[in-house]
Amino acid sequence: MKKIERILSIIVLLLENEVIPATQLATRFNVTKRTIFRDIETIEMAGFPIVSFTGRKGGYSLLNSFKLRTYTYTDAEKQDILSALQMKERFIEPTDKQHTIKEKIHLMQLHPSNEVTNPLISFASPTLHRAEIEVETKQKNTQLTNALHNYLKLTIEYVSNQGEGTERTIHPYELMLLNGSWYVHAYCEKRAAFRHFKVTRIRKMTILDQHFDLQIPPTKKELLTGEWVKLYFKKDELGKLYDYYTQDEIRVVDNHVEVTFFSEYQKHLIPFLLMFGNGVQVITPLSLKKQHQAAIIHLQKAYSSN
Repeated sequence: MKKIERILSIIVLLLENEVIPATQLATRFNVTKRTIFRDIETIEMAGFPIVSFTGRKGGYSLLNSFKLRTYTYTDAEKQDILSALQMKERFIEPTDKQHTIKEKIHLMQLHPSNEVTNPLISFASPTLHRAEIEVETKQKNTQLTNALHNYLKLTIEYVSNQGEGTERTIHPYELMLLNGSWYVHAYCEKRAAFRHFKVTRIRKMTILDQHFDLQIPPTKKELLTGEWVKLYFKKDELGKLYDYYTQDEIRVVDNHVEVTFFSEYQKHLIPFLLMFGNGVQVITPLSLKKQHQAAIIHLQKAYSSN
């Protein structure tokens, strides 16, 4: 064991025990008591308030006001933290700070094990993107997270849903996974308003050395512009529907499956509906029905022109 690892382990033991003898520490780390004395001096020089006790029950301790008790996190809670960090690494490249957290958690475990533990929950394919796009997106998410944590502005070259390329300066507030794609919720200086930018459509980004002042973004309630949607699906689509809707939203009738739900993001529904081909029909609202019909006509024209 390296010296720095031994010292970190001693600190954790001091945090978790009332008094721990030098002999016990020497035995645990297979070093001499003289080495432990030097380690204790190093820990004191680092600013830890160590108290020494003499006698048969003597040893070293930390001031009670400084201590972080073992019961702050149970072993199960520590494992949950490690699992959460492992899952986060699937989306964002790990930082040195993240590695340090994992090392500290491992050192704090009451029953350390050399076995590699896998998280009980994992993401084999968390988004709709191909593996190559996932790699690009992870790199972008890392940059965005850096800007988020430091309240730094970004300039981005962005391609809209209509294929229009623009350059924006944004203030990032939140990175979110929505409907199988990553978005950054940010204040856009060009529009002077908050917007959601799809990460895959950000073709280039540069973190500026400019901090932004936090504003209060609109609440979800203020953003609600949705309405109730009713769709009819063919019965053989029922299995797929349970991937998207709850039992209460689905009603099986004689000739079809009726789905009724409240939608806040109608503009995202058209690509979803087109996945079902002629297996779906929009009943309400009328505006969504017209959009669906227009999309179908547009597809027909695209193929008839060739």
